[in-house]
Amino acid sequence: EVNRLEGWLAVPNKQNIKRYGWKKQYVVVSTRKILFYNDENDKMSAAPSLVLDLDKLFHVRPVTQGDVIRADAKDIPRIFQILYAGEGENKKMDETQQDILPLQGGPGVTIHKGHEFVLVHFHKPTTCEVCPKPLWHMFRPPPALECRRCHIKCHKDHLDRHEETVAPCKVNFDIHAAKDLLVLATTPEEQQLWVNRLGKKISKPPADPREGGIRASMRSSSSTSSFRRTGKDAKQNAAKKPGKPS
Repeated sequence: EVNRLEGWLAVPNKQNIKRYGWKKQYVVVSTRKILFYNDENDKMSAAPSLVLDLDKLFHVRPVTQGDVIRADAKDIPRIFQILYAGEGENKKMDETQQDILPLQGGPGVTIHKGHEFVLVHFHKPTTCEVCPKPLWHMFRPPPALECRRCHIKCHKDHLDRHEETVAPCKVNFDIHAAKDLLVLATTPEEQQLWVNRLGKKISKPPADPREGGIRASMRSSSSTSSFRRTGKDAKQNAAKKPGKPS
């Protein structure tokens, strides 16, 4: 199929590529996601090791030597970079445990979209920043969470239900929201193919419909103003003309 995009690529085992090398992945691009499989068996059983949401991709581009100083120079023409939002990433549980544990910051801390949530109970009037339900009660307050970085407050239920209504942490956004993945293609030609095809799938922000209305309003206002000036000038010129001699 012409529009189908899949094949063998490789991703770094760890950050130091020269030391730890690359691991092969069979990559499939669906209508909404990029699926990375460790082998054909995982593909047949629909068990990807990594899933990226296409609508969370920011950019796809070839790399330079400055981007990957720990990679072999001969591999540079085959490497490309995918930049994406962290919340658009899903990994196998056994592969994410090593990444999640160091971020906990201690017992009782929940990491979510860059937030470091701690469990709290509010006995005084407090509002949830996700829903209109009360976040407090004088005697039996509902379980609540507060980020110890940006101090956003919400019901614990929102995270327990895996809702996507909580905005990313403003204090921690730059660190946790944007991630990048280096990918090694089999040939420089394959690298260009993946960069071009993935680049076309990155969604662009829709044009603000208000801009057309604003421009139309400005044109209308300008035309009306011009018409008024023309009428006013004609009256002034008529008043300046000398009358016919009697």
